[in-house]
Amino acid sequence: MGEPEQKLTAGLRLGAQESTGISTLEPGQRPPVMPPGRQIPIKVHMLDDTEEVFDVSD
Repeated sequence: MGEPEQKLTAGLRLGAQESTGISTLEPGQRPPVMPPGRQIPIKVHMLDDTEEVFDVSD
């Protein structure tokens, strides 16, 4: 039997570098504070060419 095929993520297939989880913030900096339960609208383009907006809580 051959070796199992390695599954590539979309980002890797498109040539993006693999994320190592390293922060790009300078030492001592922190990401902006977001209030708990803030709703973030996510727009999704569906396969039938409609668009749906979902409010996602962070």
